[in-house]
Amino acid sequence: MSLDTPPVTPEEDEEPTRGAWSTTRASVGLLRERSWQKALAGVIILTIIFFFLGRWQLHRHEAKEARNHLVKENYNATPVPLAQLIPAAEQTPSGELPKTLEWRQVTVTGRYESGATILLRNRPNSTQAAAAGTIGTGGNSQNGYEVVVPLRTTDGAVLFVDRGWIPAGSKDALHPDSIPAAPSGQVTVVARLRPSEDATNRSAPAGQAIRLNVAALTRQTGVGTDGRVVGAFGALVSENPAATDTPIPTDPPDSADIGVNFSYFVQWEAFAVIAYGLFGVAMVREVRRRDEEDDWPGNGVADADGDPDDDEDEEPPAITRATYR
Repeated sequence: MSLDTPPVTPEEDEEPTRGAWSTTRASVGLLRERSWQKALAGVIILTIIFFFLGRWQLHRHEAKEARNHLVKENYNATPVPLAQLIPAAEQTPSGELPKTLEWRQVTVTGRYESGATILLRNRPNSTQAAAAGTIGTGGNSQNGYEVVVPLRTTDGAVLFVDRGWIPAGSKDALHPDSIPAAPSGQVTVVARLRPSEDATNRSAPAGQAIRLNVAALTRQTGVGTDGRVVGAFGALVSENPAATDTPIPTDPPDSADIGVNFSYFVQWEAFAVIAYGLFGVAMVREVRRRDEEDDWPGNGVADADGDPDDDEDEEPPAITRATYR
């Protein structure tokens, strides 16, 4: 009677693999090796960088939110006398407007000095450009001038008032076709405070300027040299009595778009988490690669008695440098 080798079923032919717990222990065991310790240190340093980049973007997002909230409150605040926000002692051409006062509405009574009117060159008005459908074309409906007229208040101070925007000339782009006249006589103005713009060395034709820098306009117009000049300017809201013709109001502050900083924050924080995840995946793959190279009990190698080792209960050996060399 011949002894036939019993057929091997597919289940018996399969090589057992590590379980999740065993793989985890083996992966952690890799950290005994200096190369993996260095790799982990690199991942930690990288994630710290990602963390701080994310916090930087979050702080920028929070700063924009705070600014938008402040602008919204100031923009709609009830007008108050100018001296209540900027006392006479602080009214100097080089004075800086506190950020907490930007866009605050103030009331001022005085007389316009129309002879010292200044046109600010190359000033786009997106509202008018959008209405005309010419954004980005460089047409006259987009680029133009802002009309700035100094207002001498009843107490002797001077406030430069940006009365609004006018288009560039239809025939001569270097000059407007006409300039709406400011009201004559005493007028009460409501305006929103804006900080003086940075100075520039660029020149402009007579009666024009590149920037609304209060100190530079004070020298250019000669007004205020004998008294106080407010170091900020006012964006016109209303005049009483109203002028027959007024420039188009300047663009309101853009407080709707807070940018993509919060998205960047989420991305950087996600990168930090992903870095650890990828490191873990690399460790697991290394364990499996070494298991394929090294014969550990349970991988189908014959025992001393010639029988395949199919003991499902036998644990894999501990991971040591001797094992994973």
